[in-house]
Amino acid sequence: MKRFVSVGGTHSEIGYQLGRECREGIQHALQHVGDEIARFTTLEEALKRAEKYVPFIERDAKHMLEEIEGLADGSGISMAEALMLQLRFELVGFDGQGGEGCSSFAIVDGGHRVSGQNVDAPGWHKELGMVLEIRTPEGPDLLMYNYYPGMIGYLGINSIGLSVFGNAVVSPGWRIGFPRYLAVRLALEQETVGEAEARVTRLHRASTINLMMTDRHGTIRDLELDVEEVGILDPVNGRLFHTNHYLCPSLIEKERLLPLIPDTTDRLRVGTERLGAISLSNENTDVVMTMGRLLSDHSIGPSSICRHRAELSQYEGDQWVSIGSIIAEPDYGWMNVCFGNPCELTYQEFRFTEHAQENLQATHATVATGG
Repeated sequence: MKRFVSVGGTHSEIGYQLGRECREGIQHALQHVGDEIARFTTLEEALKRAEKYVPFIERDAKHMLEEIEGLADGSGISMAEALMLQLRFELVGFDGQGGEGCSSFAIVDGGHRVSGQNVDAPGWHKELGMVLEIRTPEGPDLLMYNYYPGMIGYLGINSIGLSVFGNAVVSPGWRIGFPRYLAVRLALEQETVGEAEARVTRLHRASTINLMMTDRHGTIRDLELDVEEVGILDPVNGRLFHTNHYLCPSLIEKERLLPLIPDTTDRLRVGTERLGAISLSNENTDVVMTMGRLLSDHSIGPSSICRHRAELSQYEGDQWVSIGSIIAEPDYGWMNVCFGNPCELTYQEFRFTEHAQENLQATHATVATGG
């Protein structure tokens, strides 16, 4: 399976190229997503439901609908199947029936702005995780980690220094609307945290998610997104860590995921303590190694920040693993990704192509000189 694909052109061309380049992986992803959906409903019903999201995508991100149509053409799958790949979280019934992990962080310290996370999900994602670069005809270029081939975008950084990472939170009221994965992509297309916040808060959101965002001005902000409400968390001493439960008072009473994965509170405590003790002020600091130690933490057992499957456990949360680990320094246009548990595997560095890198360096120089 390809771990990196770069596509560009019109949005239809972007989708077509992605479908053509990832045809084999897309078939594998469809099989796995279909198997997950079968726990809750039939594949036929899921495909019918997927089509109901089209008006919301068309209204708020028509260019993404063009990419999904191109993806279907390029990979030889139906439009409904291409939509299903963008709607996994909505279609597998996680509205109170299940959930996934993930621990995300952001830090600004010693001239470094670093963000990222561990991605916790069923183990099959390990073999299909990939990095996608999209060179857009307008706006910034995007460098994103995706669960599997066929997603048109998820977590990552853009070529003018915005980063968007996140994790699952669950509250009731899920509905037909704008999908979760595409909302992350939409945030990542913006220039600043403020613009990203304004864009996603206006959406008729289909489901819930937590977004950890930073921008080139050094802003860190976390958005706890309910389908109707938005909770905002700001950093403490330039640091912020988040796991899988609501922290904003207005949303705590809606909490549904905490009873399913109670370890989320311990991961938050450990992550906040570890992140608070990190210093990036030494010019010889190895950023990836330093943050990798945080994401490799095992202090609370199999369900730690670095998550492993507990074979004998009856607790459903122990069956998820850290399928990916991401450390990004968006001011310099790189994203290091480990496709599995960071305690066992090495990080691979991914950078923007030359054109986007030039834009990033120019933006960084302007900010540094006060221009």
